[in-house]
Amino acid sequence: MQHTSIYTCPHCGEKTFNPITKAFAGGLHTRGAVCKACGRHCVNGQGSMIFSAVVYILALIAVFYLYFKCNSDWCYAYMIGAVAAAFVVTRLYDAFIGPLTKPIRNDVL
Repeated sequence: MQHTSIYTCPHCGEKTFNPITKAFAGGLHTRGAVCKACGRHCVNGQGSMIFSAVVYILALIAVFYLYFKCNSDWCYAYMIGAVAAAFVVTRLYDAFIGPLTKPIRNDVL
């Protein structure tokens, strides 16, 4: 069994992506990132979408909790921090965990 890298293009099999390009490749319903070898689009898989949904729901719960329960001058900064942390965590997940897949949009095939 051959081990494939998470940075390998699902179309041509070449390792043309790096962590930064993979982190910003997007989900299944986006255009994705273009492979430098074959020119086709690649996106992060279903695991990335599920993880992002869970993290952003937790960030939303944190924002609502801070809005209604916090009575400090720093509350809005904490809310912005929760959303920024969710963005960073999801991009780190996309960069280092899970393989690239083919997009499911018809216009980028």
